[in-house]
Amino acid sequence: MKKLLTLALMLAATTSAFAVKITYGPYVQAVTEKTVTIVWATDKTCISWVETAPDDKNSFYAFERPKFFQTVLGRKVPTKLHSITIPNPNTDGKTTFRYRAFSQEITSNKGGRTMYGRVASTRIFAYRHIYVNTLDYDKKSVNFILMNDQHGLDGAYEVLNKRISKAKRSDKHWSADAVFFVGDMASGPDTKQYSVYNKISGGVNNYPKYKETPLHEVPTFMVRGVNESAGKLGANYLSHFPTSTGQPYYTVRYGSTCFIVLDSGCDLKDKVTNNDFTSYRKEQAAWLAKALQSEEVKSAKFKVALMHIPPVAGTAPVSKDLHALFVPLLEEAGVTVMISGYTHETKMHEAGKKCKFPILVNGSSSLLNLRATQSRMDIVVEDFYGKELQTYTFE
Repeated sequence: MKKLLTLALMLAATTSAFAVKITYGPYVQAVTEKTVTIVWATDKTCISWVETAPDDKNSFYAFERPKFFQTVLGRKVPTKLHSITIPNPNTDGKTTFRYRAFSQEITSNKGGRTMYGRVASTRIFAYRHIYVNTLDYDKKSVNFILMNDQHGLDGAYEVLNKRISKAKRSDKHWSADAVFFVGDMASGPDTKQYSVYNKISGGVNNYPKYKETPLHEVPTFMVRGVNESAGKLGANYLSHFPTSTGQPYYTVRYGSTCFIVLDSGCDLKDKVTNNDFTSYRKEQAAWLAKALQSEEVKSAKFKVALMHIPPVAGTAPVSKDLHALFVPLLEEAGVTVMISGYTHETKMHEAGKKCKFPILVNGSSSLLNLRATQSRMDIVVEDFYGKELQTYTFE
């Protein structure tokens, strides 16, 4: 009997060791009015899909739910990094809906015959499923958390998770509609940490080892920093952080506030053969001129520009170039404020002759809570323990 029990335990351990696992994610990217993109990674090559359900009273299991696969030209993609865009299934105008993610291991692919193994997924048998929201231009009050320059530090991500969880549980006037990472969240360009989210969203694995985190539901938007612009991470950036434009620069509108996300790129002049950020920034400026004329931007009460390197003279070797390319366009569009990082020190550069809008540089030991109604926007600088250090109000 003991031998049989020992054998059973050994077989269970072996099966568990070889079972496919979700190593990080899922996390929510590229949110629009109609769609969201779900990203996650597995430890083995898989095909993947996402199932969706409306935000109604029916059980997720009441009907067979639609499946959205990761495909290219009609073929399911075998990969370890999974990125799937899904539509909002609601037909009544609601922005909130439910989803669940699946990955099935490919155990063999020889001679044109593919063999499949086990499936890893989010916690599909839980009472509470994962919810996500598309954009809502008409929302009366919106609240965001902004963080930057953490360079892969574990403590900062733990703080962020706790803060978002607290906001979701409470009835306070601030909560996390979305999170913006204003650059240099990764520890380095060529480490195994290609995605900063492996620390934030953790490994889902299989039930009962499931680890739910807020960023399975709360949309996150990346502003590319210096670390995310270089090496392997720079080359594969959009695979980890897809956007609505297919570029690291884009706009996103929540309620009365439109965020204009810009990519400052490398902080050094183009001196190496594999860098041509000069041409890249000119292309981005041409895009910006058109984007600022869109109704999405023009109709927003508050226009918030986000760029990792502040366009302030003396900050970085490329600061003057950034100022010349982007600041005049943003001034003409009536930008309310720009939020940057890079220096690791918090400082407000007031509007003046050189720049008609203020530039708030957030440090590495603080985060920002941005709260906006239809008539007022507050940006609260807080330390990681929640102590308010400074508040800036725009009306």
